[in-house]
Amino acid sequence: MFSWLSAVGLAFLIGFVSIRAWWRERKRRIVAESRVIERPNSFYASKAVHNQEDEEWWRGIELDRLHELNREYVERLLRQIDGDGVGTLTKDERAFMERMAKLDAPPRRGARPPTDPLPSPA
Repeated sequence: MFSWLSAVGLAFLIGFVSIRAWWRERKRRIVAESRVIERPNSFYASKAVHNQEDEEWWRGIELDRLHELNREYVERLLRQIDGDGVGTLTKDERAFMERMAKLDAPPRRGARPPTDPLPSPA
């Protein structure tokens, strides 16, 4: 009787260990399949990369071509970026800096063409 119980116990133990190993491998495969890895030259860029590109673009603004009030505001924002970083700019400040940079700058690398807010009549 003892050998019969030990054989059944051993079978349950082997079954439990193999099912647990299968379950772990299955979970590992599911996670690996759902993982998204960025491909080289993809269109995705992190917020830090966008901030760095924006800062480089804004530093290229020709201040002597701006109106006096705009120049003072741009200089103040550039000092703010130096001190606290690009992330501290508000949405309106970022929009202002983009408008000032677009005045006479060549198109940015990877920039989308501007869309017309008012559709033309067909």
